[in-house]
Amino acid sequence: MKRITVPGKPSNNGSGTKTDLRTKSQEGRALDRQRRFRELQAGFRAIVSEMKRVTWPSREEWVSATIVVIGLVVVVAAWTKLISFIVELLLGQNQ
Repeated sequence: MKRITVPGKPSNNGSGTKTDLRTKSQEGRALDRQRRFRELQAGFRAIVSEMKRVTWPSREEWVSATIVVIGLVVVVAAWTKLISFIVELLLGQNQ
């Protein structure tokens, strides 16, 4: 059985005019923007919450860790240069 609607009003079966569809799509985009904004807010709140729980190192710990990292970089660079030098000697490719 076919539904009869009042002229100018959309029927309940989903068929509407172009302006109704355009309005629905605009509403959908607006709702989508609001949802994304709420998700972004929730993400920032989670970040702030986690940052409050972080135990930050003291200055002494920070300086000692930095010295260790710089020292390890120097050791690895020297080791790499040494290995490279030995391989060049073995292969006879001195330049």
